[in-house]
Parts: sequence; structure tokens; C-alpha cells
Amino acid sequence: MKSRNAFTLIELLVVIAIIAILVALLLPAVQQAREAARRSSCKNNLKQIGLALHNYHDTHRVFCPGDIGVPAVAPTEWCLKTSGSYTEPGAPWTVMILPYLEQTALYDQFNFSERFSLMWNRAVYHGSATNHAAGDRQLSAYECPSDPLATAQNHISNYRAVMGGGLTQDCGPSTYRFYRNGVLYVNSKTRFGDITDGSSNVFLCGESIYNSISSISASGQGMGWASSIAMRNDGRHPANMAAARDGINSWSGRPEVNDANTITSSAFSSRHKGGCHFLMADGSVHFFSENMDILTYRSLAIRDDGLPLSAW
Repeated sequence: MKSRNAFTLIELLVVIAIIAILVALLLPAVQQAREAARRSSCKNNLKQIGLALHNYHDTHRVFCPGDIGVPAVAPTEWCLKTSGSYTEPGAPWTVMILPYLEQTALYDQFNFSERFSLMWNRAVYHGSATNHAAGDRQLSAYECPSDPLATAQNHISNYRAVMGGGLTQDCGPSTYRFYRNGVLYVNSKTRFGDITDGSSNVFLCGESIYNSISSISASGQGMGWASSIAMRNDGRHPANMAAARDGINSWSGRPEVNDANTITSSAFSSRHKGGCHFLMADGSVHFFSENMDILTYRSLAIRDDGLPLSAW
């Protein structure tokens, strides 16, 4: 009778152990390759946004406003936070550049003479029915693939127009900060000629995950990519705009509700390890470290402070 060759139990266990070790070694490399691809896609999103903003400027001889605030009663401050004033939220920059992102059909669905939504919710919304319906969809052009909250249910944007930077905002309470020393802010009309620091030295847009962390509530309500200026009891909330005040990723791991109001208007962030992407006014996109000099970072958000920025 012939003997049959077979693995012993010990040999089988050794083979399984070797396979497990190989998988453990390969998995980080696969994950790293996937993140590199997502990071490249995110960078390309910002490049396309930059082209759209430049084409808008070529057409209108001015960059689009970061957001349009239409006062129903004349406010005493440009950011429309004073009690007694009221704002009919107009179109945000994310809607105004849609034709230049090959989204003309979607752009035509908005009614610019009607109120834009502030927050998105399946049952409750604050804008006109027309504008809410137009913006109530996912738009991958405004989503970073690395953000797990960028889904068909959330309609978020991971890119914020840069209102400006520095420790002191132009107006607004401490929780809702409005700036106007950048390129894209409320009712802005910035031209290339106004960017006297040089278009390669000034931020135009940057990444942010803070709205997606804080404002997607259990009820499904949150700021969407087509959200306009949010009116709250204690002031106006800049939607789809932020300022370079706090450092990059400085609020990571702190998605508390009380912090959410502050971080959405005063910092930038990403799901990419170590920093985030910024679109410069010249159309280039660069990755900036979360450890960069804070004064340089704030200065890059200001269009005309005249400070040297060779270090970045």
C-alpha cells in the first residue's frame, strides 16, 4: 500500500502564519497607495475649482463673492450680524462657479432671486423650495475622497473659500468670525489687481472637514455645498467660507458641538495626514504642513499685507 504525502498540522500552521505576516506587511502599503490616489484626486478637485474661479474672473473681470448677503433692512455692519438687521441669503461661491465646472444644467435649476438654503435637512430647510431642491444632491467636485462623511446623504463640501486671516476678525462674535482681508468673502468684488502680495502668495480656497464633523447631526441636518450665510440667534454664520486664524488641523479630535461654531469659520483641515491642500490665487495647489509657521500661514490668507513669504 502506497503512503500518501500530506502536510502535517505544524507545517500547515507555519504556512498560515507566513501568509498572515505577508498580508500584514502588504496591507499598509495598499492603504498607503489608496490614500495617495485619494489625495491626488482631492488635489485635482482644487485645481478644477481654481480653473473655474479664473474663468469666472475672465468673464466678469472680478472674482465671484464668497457669499452674497442681501440686506432686507440696512445693517450697520457689513457682516450683517447686528440685531435688528436681517439677511436674505444669496448664492454662495460654490453655486456661482457651477457653469465653469461643467455644471450649467445644475446652475440653471437655481433661482437667484429667491432665498438660498442655510442648512440641509430632509424635512426642514430654510431657503426657497426651488433652491433647496437644486442643491439637495451630492456633488463630487466639492468632496474630498478621503472624507468618510462625503456621501450621497450628506451633500457636504470639503473646500472653503478663504475670507482672510489673522487673529482679529473684521466683525462677528467670537464664535462666528467674518474676515474681508482675503480674496473671497461676503459681497467681495476682488480683482487680480487687488492681490498685491502676488497671486502665488495668497490662498484662494482650502480644505476643511470641520463642517462635516460638527454639523451633520443625527437628524440629517448640516451645511451643504450650496449653503448660504446661516442666520443664528447670536449672529450670522459664514457657510462654505473660513479664515486662517487657528492652525491647520488644530481642532482635530475635538468635534464638540460648542467648538463647532468657532472652528468652521476660523480654521482649515483635512483627512490627509500632516496637513491639507490649498489652492493659491494663481491656480496652483500645494500641500501645507500642519506644523508650518503660524504667522506665515495667516499672512498667506491676506491679499495685501505686504509681508515677505519666501519661507513657505
